[in-house]
Amino acid sequence: MRRILVALLIALAAPVVGQTLPTPSEVCGVFAPNAFTPNRDNTNDFFGVVVSEACEMVTYGLRVFDRYGRLVYECTDPRDRWDGNYNGRAMKEGTYLWQLNATYIDPDGTNQVRLSEQGSVVLIR
Repeated sequence: MRRILVALLIALAAPVVGQTLPTPSEVCGVFAPNAFTPNRDNTNDFFGVVVSEACEMVTYGLRVFDRYGRLVYECTDPRDRWDGNYNGRAMKEGTYLWQLNATYIDPDGTNQVRLSEQGSVVLIR
């Protein structure tokens, strides 16, 4: 029991890392953290999906769903972030699914590219 508790404490103290989804040939990579902790300590308090700044965003739509498929967050501004609340109430700890649909202009300014990514994020309180 003591070993499990120590391992859990070490895991919780570790910095939150993210999942990156770009392929080597893709200039406009996507970064999404795999966990966040909206506990107002100013560390990992918000969730958002970031597209590389090298690409100019034309459209952006991020949606977050709970385990029942209910839409709990939606934004159209790439600077907006989810604070872990839905209708003013704190959501429970757990895994949430996100979906990003966006369009961007590649760095050389010649192509408009459609981007569709999805993943999951763990909300830790």
